[in-house]
Amino acid sequence: MHRLAALRSPLNTTVLGIAGVGGLIWLIVRAAGDTAGQYWNPIGLLIVLGGTMAATLIAFRGRHLLSLLSSLGALFEREPTIRHEIEVIVKVATLVGRSNVRLAEAEVAKVERPFLKLGLQLALDGVPVEELMHVLNWRIQKQVERENAQAKLLRTLANFAPALGMLGTLVGLVNMLSVLGSGDLDVIGRGLSIALITTVYGVGLANLVFRPIAIRLEQRTIHRVALMNVLLDGIILLRLGRSPSTIRDTIDTLVADRVDEMGR
Repeated sequence: MHRLAALRSPLNTTVLGIAGVGGLIWLIVRAAGDTAGQYWNPIGLLIVLGGTMAATLIAFRGRHLLSLLSSLGALFEREPTIRHEIEVIVKVATLVGRSNVRLAEAEVAKVERPFLKLGLQLALDGVPVEELMHVLNWRIQKQVERENAQAKLLRTLANFAPALGMLGTLVGLVNMLSVLGSGDLDVIGRGLSIALITTVYGVGLANLVFRPIAIRLEQRTIHRVALMNVLLDGIILLRLGRSPSTIRDTIDTLVADRVDEMGR
């Protein structure tokens, strides 16, 4: 049995997190009782969401927004693994060791992941190790830049939302002060409630939606880059002509689940 514990798909906590947010909203509404309707203000929500999106459109290009939208579905997926890719590297190494280069190339042609396919093809073509590493490290770096841009966009949304919530609060306070001289406490109270609810929307969206998703995407990037580096090491070993057993043992060591390297 190979030590692939580090590649096991963990419990997808996104659904649990969404349920937790729903539970929090339910508790707030439940605590408000008959006055729960005061937490719903379409105009305030439009100020926060509309203003946040407008500011984001100014700050980022459309391709960044489209890239973010395409990556949101990954939040509900389990962490990617490379079990199959490891087996492919070992199989190609076995075929190369038996001088079945044509069969090895046919095996590479069936690979779906672009990074692994390119790396294996470069290895079979006899590209120098330094050049191979340069090309694949560049691909890893571009992947990091692309995914970090998505997380940065979400963190920007998390910064804009409370600010737009405060803007809505200030607008509401101005409107409230305009009727302060009437002395009608009921009107003044409703105006103050509306003024403050936009801050609630801004803080809630920033800390319950945008920032958690940004952190999740950053963690996903770290995990994906780690897997790509493991594949890179396996490709380099293949290029150096190491035996399939050596490649497998080395990769197993890289992905072994060690909690503490300095412990026992």
